[in-house]
Amino acid sequence: MNQSPPSPASFATLMKAMESILERLHSVSERQLKFVQEGDISMLNQLFGHKYKLIEERDRINRQLEPHLSIPPEERHWNSETEKQKTEAVRTHCEQLLAEILRIDQQGIQIMSEQKSAVEDQLRRIHQGSRLHAAYSKQKR
Repeated sequence: MNQSPPSPASFATLMKAMESILERLHSVSERQLKFVQEGDISMLNQLFGHKYKLIEERDRINRQLEPHLSIPPEERHWNSETEKQKTEAVRTHCEQLLAEILRIDQQGIQIMSEQKSAVEDQLRRIHQGSRLHAAYSKQKR
């Protein structure tokens, strides 16, 4: 049984759905960065649950897009040049959103790494201080 190729209209609809999900993920990533900068672990945990659901939705749309992406763009038969251009603009916007989401997430990772290093340094100093205190206390006896 020969299946007909997916329609450009369904591709356009899926790309708009992807754009919507990526816009929401972008917003969540910006809030996530704010909570990382503030060190608000409680809000970060809540946000991660929401972000995970959005990522699952993005993955579902990606799976639906797979048959469309296997078709070379020049072989899609659009109803109009306007529809083709609008969909291309949405696709480009999706790429920009994804790049920005990745940039924001990398920035958050960098900040968390710096915060972790600062806490490790503080703990190391506390430990050294307690060892010095213990050694000094032994000398006084």
